[in-house]
Amino acid sequence: FFFQPTSNRHCSHMVIIPRLLLSIAAVAPTNGVAAFAFGTRLTGNVIKRAHRMNSSNTSTSTCLTATTGKEICETTMTEQGKSSILCTVPEIDSKSSLWSDVAINAAKQFTISQRQKLYDLGALDVHRSVQIVGECVTKECSLGDCVLDDGNDEKSDKDDSFSTATSTSDTKIIHFQRHGQGYHNLICDMWREAGKPIDFDSSDPNLNPVVRPEFLDPPLTALGMQQCSSQRGLCAGLNPELVIVSPMLRCIQTARLSFRDHRNDVEGREVPWVSHEGCREELGLLQGNKRRTIDEIQADYPDIDFSPIKHNEDVLWNEYGTRRETLMEKSERIYSFLTEYVRSRPEKEIAIICHSAYLFTLLNAVMDVEKEELRSWFLTSEVRSLKMTFVNREEGTAK
Repeated sequence: FFFQPTSNRHCSHMVIIPRLLLSIAAVAPTNGVAAFAFGTRLTGNVIKRAHRMNSSNTSTSTCLTATTGKEICETTMTEQGKSSILCTVPEIDSKSSLWSDVAINAAKQFTISQRQKLYDLGALDVHRSVQIVGECVTKECSLGDCVLDDGNDEKSDKDDSFSTATSTSDTKIIHFQRHGQGYHNLICDMWREAGKPIDFDSSDPNLNPVVRPEFLDPPLTALGMQQCSSQRGLCAGLNPELVIVSPMLRCIQTARLSFRDHRNDVEGREVPWVSHEGCREELGLLQGNKRRTIDEIQADYPDIDFSPIKHNEDVLWNEYGTRRETLMEKSERIYSFLTEYVRSRPEKEIAIICHSAYLFTLLNAVMDVEKEELRSWFLTSEVRSLKMTFVNREEGTAK
């Protein structure tokens, strides 16, 4: 599977259509439309723009529809091999429109299935020397709205919560964000929409598309970038003293879009940006979780500090090879990251941009969190704020 850009000099956009989809559409009835949903719910007004190219015959043999984050582009092929493209642009008019029903339902199913896996492995009852307690910092916590917002009318109440949260040296406010939709998320959503199950433990690309080498360190889709840009206003109201990002491209792109008002190159801001392997997604097997070399990444993002990462090559991923990092192994990696790195940082308010399976394990198997809205599976680009307190169990109090 790979992505084949198709464009025309008469068009002001580029349509990216997986060649695999074209082969699927080829077997569709000639008078039908092969519709591919790319994970966006269409709400609000629709602005239509027509792009016509070399259309000399209205008799059609194939009609393809591809939906990107900003445009729905329908390509009609004539019997003479000519084509016509008609694109429509949906206007997003609510936060819930950032996520498709397929994505929301998948998150609900993952919440159930992954928690059961953690329970079966005994990962929910591991006793560690340092207890990490997570608490909500807002009165209300719902889909896409579980964030400490300084611009809210209840600011005074939240200020009191923030003051209480940071009253000890071992308590911090953490803003967790999952990356926006990546191309690996896109193909998985498409498989689900087609009713095709995915076996993430399989090395067979016919059963698990994310093992294909073309998915190495995938970037955000157009929808993913739109999702992250839409979170900018929310993130601008936060006050992180440090931004920590996974070294995966989709997370760096997410942070640059959502937390762009907290970048070092913004006048008056001196917020350090650091990349750490402790907050990257699970290791092994899945090419979508394998990173590029640090030299390559740093050449693209010289303003980010990659010094906490020891190896230029992806040694961590390579050590697992054809097997996935287990949930218990991932839990211990997360625990070490939080207790050895995050806890030792002097900053009291930190943004961490990372991944869904990582966050679910963190909030269910590593931290003690009671509020279900905090523990559920993150949607793409979603941001949640919480108060994190480290407690030495032998002492029973925060340090």
